[in-house]
Amino acid sequence: MKQSERRRFLAGVIVWAVAMLSEGCTIARSYSGAPLRADASVLVEGQSTKGEVLRSFGPPTQITHQTDGDAFVYSFDRMNFSSLTLQEPITGLRLFTYQREFNKRDRLVVLFDFGGVVRSVTVEHDTPEMPAL
Repeated sequence: MKQSERRRFLAGVIVWAVAMLSEGCTIARSYSGAPLRADASVLVEGQSTKGEVLRSFGPPTQITHQTDGDAFVYSFDRMNFSSLTLQEPITGLRLFTYQREFNKRDRLVVLFDFGGVVRSVTVEHDTPEMPAL
């Protein structure tokens, strides 16, 4: 067998082998909640009321009742996921798997006293830092 024929044969075997590999690719995005509608700096501890919080941010994701007042929790969760799997089609033997997942969250917690006045505000912004897949 000549050198050029051997190269063509080898190239054909490689193309056939790659074509015989079955592959699966998954890309998923999951968002729950809603982005925060306002900047938390508009809330003034000791002055802002539940009504002002509801007008600025809308209905909370969660409301909890505590011994010293209520708490509104606003949460926006983002998840981006991708995977690539190569497996041998006859035996199903997995040859290679690559996965990448990012989870980020924006969260605002507003604590109220018994009179419905804001006692404390905590905010966390992570979703702007979500990398591309």
